[in-house]
Amino acid sequence: MMELILLVGIIYMLLLSCNITTIKVLDHIIQVKESLGLLILFNMLGLVLLILVNDLMILFIVIELQSYSLYLITSSYNSSSNSVKSGLYYFIVGSIGSFIILDGTVSIYEEIGLTNIELISLCINNINIYDILIILFGLFIKVGLAPFYSYSIVIYTLAPTIVTYYISLLPKLSILTIILSLISIINLINTDSSSNIINIISFIILLSMIIGSIGGMNVIKIKTLLAYSSLLNVSYMLLAIISNNGYSYIGYLFYILQYSITHINTFSIILLLPIYSHINLLNNNYNNNNNNNNSNNNNNNNYDVMLSKYSPIEYISQFKVLLNKNSYLCIALCISFFSLIGIPPLSGFYGKLLILISALGNGYIFLSILLVISSSISAYYYGSVIKELCFDILNNYNVFNYKDISIYNKSLLSKMESMYITLKDNIISKNGNNILLMNNNISYQISLMTLIIILIIFEYDNIIRGTFIVTLNMI
Repeated sequence: MMELILLVGIIYMLLLSCNITTIKVLDHIIQVKESLGLLILFNMLGLVLLILVNDLMILFIVIELQSYSLYLITSSYNSSSNSVKSGLYYFIVGSIGSFIILDGTVSIYEEIGLTNIELISLCINNINIYDILIILFGLFIKVGLAPFYSYSIVIYTLAPTIVTYYISLLPKLSILTIILSLISIINLINTDSSSNIINIISFIILLSMIIGSIGGMNVIKIKTLLAYSSLLNVSYMLLAIISNNGYSYIGYLFYILQYSITHINTFSIILLLPIYSHINLLNNNYNNNNNNNNSNNNNNNNYDVMLSKYSPIEYISQFKVLLNKNSYLCIALCISFFSLIGIPPLSGFYGKLLILISALGNGYIFLSILLVISSSISAYYYGSVIKELCFDILNNYNVFNYKDISIYNKSLLSKMESMYITLKDNIISKNGNNILLMNNNISYQISLMTLIIILIIFEYDNIIRGTFIVTLNMI
């Protein structure tokens, strides 16, 4: 299990670095900082140590190592007020979670004088089982489960897209691995207290499913939508963890793999979208309004463009131009959202199927029904993105009404247009069909991820066998 999480982390880091180097030409728009890679390496160190620790005190220290690097990553773009806000908010809420984890650890040490997780499992009858629940609450805050979810929605929305890409997946997987270990300890005893704890966790899963499925229905920002999606998917993983049988571990590992692939594919395309939407929109508006400036010498130039260096793509409606500009990229993004919905034969369907089987096998009938219902409800807001991509297509980009940038002077607009020309010469080109092409590295990455999502059905049996072999050490 630990090796699998480590492998996912290494692959994730490599793909993230590929995205960073590929969009480096967009530095004035997407603002890639050199220090970000170093901070991510420190966070990866904390992640690797976190999934290997077997002591509660060392666990607390390593969680802090990982957490503080995440706070720095989130607020690394300190010239952006939103980035600083998200980093400060993350620090305050994360500190509360750390305090709760430390409180539970100290309580266990007071009772039996041990902090080793394996020894605690042997002395489980001599401790107050609710101390483990206190530690779990601290970890739930770190993961962003309901009712401790609201801060994660704010952070993902305010943080730069390249930062949200990282903090929304990998740190959660490492924390979920620790939650798996602690719930395994709770399942070792059959008392009313342990049953009560499992019931409390089940209620948290229920809340997370309801909020994650309903919360994203009327949002207009893509990162807010993906934050609710993350809450929903983490609740599915937690349902697999508490099921406590052979199928649950298989479902948990398979879901991690397929969700990681879909997550990477989705954010990779969102990071590329400014090439097709933001800059071309600016260039189009600038050319169309340039003649109007000559006849009307006032400062009210209706450039309806959103200039954001850190999150150029914020609104779902900005996806409208993608089908015309690059239909292949549009199809890849649609496939990712279909996988998140759970439509067969895509990988997301099999992940939810395995979790459903494991939950039913352990008697969680109500949560299984809720999984199906929440997945159906979430299809509405995933479908809203697909609708913008495929049906609400814009040929005239002047329709955007995000922010009036008349406060910007002509020199800035000229500079932005020259950046567009430089970008066009360095990173994109046009073929005979007027389709914008991207850098080969990230093109191969997106193609590979999309093919895995589609073709996983052909290797499904072999993947399940391999996952079963991995879980033999976990049961």
